[in-house]
Amino acid sequence: MTRHPARCLLPLLAALSLQLTGCSDDPHQDAEPSTNSPSTPEPSTSEPTSLRNFEGPIVPGSHRVPLIWWDQTYPVDALVDVPEGFITPGGWVVENGRSGTKYGDLMFWGDIDRVDTNPCGKGRLVEPGPTVRDLAGALAAQQPPSSTTPRPVTLAGHQGRYVEIKAPRDLTRCDGGDFTLWEVNPADPFGYGANQPGTVFHLWILDVDGQRVVVAVKLVPGHTINAADFVHMAETVEFVENVDG
Repeated sequence: MTRHPARCLLPLLAALSLQLTGCSDDPHQDAEPSTNSPSTPEPSTSEPTSLRNFEGPIVPGSHRVPLIWWDQTYPVDALVDVPEGFITPGGWVVENGRSGTKYGDLMFWGDIDRVDTNPCGKGRLVEPGPTVRDLAGALAAQQPPSSTTPRPVTLAGHQGRYVEIKAPRDLTRCDGGDFTLWEVNPADPFGYGANQPGTVFHLWILDVDGQRVVVAVKLVPGHTINAADFVHMAETVEFVENVDG
């Protein structure tokens, strides 16, 4: 069975999503693709294209996106209908082609090991428990309160909870200027959050046939290009078998 180099891909993803190196402060400036990126895959009429380990502009159409993981493979992929104008740095995230992760992205998370009790400061890292309710409750309990009350939701035929979380407008008061919701893998952690003031997280926490999945959309109001497309991709997602092994 093929194993993917998570220890290389995930730190890269973290750097792209949190440190946001190489992103312009101008949200209307086009991102420059890497000259080392592989060529854009041709769309398939027979089955969706897998973005696993792919880097570069995404051909509009239906694509399989793997769940973010660490040293394990999940049984399902997210099936996303991606419109024109989006890119990926490695198949794990769908980003704006013109403003990158700095102003919006879409991710699909598998196991979340630890939730920060205070995303803006040096809070405790707590294990949220294995269920949808456990994780939704842990996020809603973060201090100071910044989330909506978790509400029932059905997405792609799977039940779960929907939560919105908003980062403060002044991140200079946050530890390191970062707002961190959770971390993955205690041994070599990387986190999910934002360093753009006012960032809004739209989170669908689902039970997909026994696998907890978090569909996560990150937007910066007034800056994110194609914000409605990110939400539409999340709300129309399907989950299919991971056939890559």
